[in-house]
Amino acid sequence: MKMNGFLQICIKIIFILTIYIQLSCSALQTVRIIPVFDPEATILPQSGTVIYEKNGITAMAVPLNDVKAVDAFGVLIYNNTDHFISFKKKDCWMLDQAGDKTRPIDKSQETFYLGKNFRPKLPPEFGADVFRWNPALQIQGDHAVLPREDIEKTTVMPKRRTQFFLYFRKRSIKSSHLRVIVPKVRTEFDDTESTFVFKFQTHKG
Repeated sequence: MKMNGFLQICIKIIFILTIYIQLSCSALQTVRIIPVFDPEATILPQSGTVIYEKNGITAMAVPLNDVKAVDAFGVLIYNNTDHFISFKKKDCWMLDQAGDKTRPIDKSQETFYLGKNFRPKLPPEFGADVFRWNPALQIQGDHAVLPREDIEKTTVMPKRRTQFFLYFRKRSIKSSHLRVIVPKVRTEFDDTESTFVFKFQTHKG
């Protein structure tokens, strides 16, 4: 009886160690987020940037694969129209292959996941990639801060751009396809709304 109890304990220990090793290997596994081919998108191969153009607006998303604690993306919106455009960063979200929606982590969570002094950086190839695709975009400045009632809304002036970063709790470890959605980019002149869906896949190993 004592031997059977000892064997049961040993089996449990082996089982726990096996699970621990499997989880450790998963955590150490390198996961890269890369673009998915889409005939409607322009893909910049060196930086992995995905670009869509719609209703006079150019929207770009690039995965930040150097950020390991979260699924991170840099997003740039260029206003090529003659009117103001606006959107709300908090309305962006990510969809994984299981159909689960994930909202960006908030400011208070950024310190927990990324550290107090974290400063995001776009991939070093990004600038040259964009310049080769369209040199005119490089000379357009960031959006000006405009007085507004809605402090959550970002307003971009004509022929200007804005840049921001989205951080999501990691889905790339268990999902092979991710969609980053930037919804309701609104043209103030006629209330036209444009939604941009950036398609990515994960590459492990």
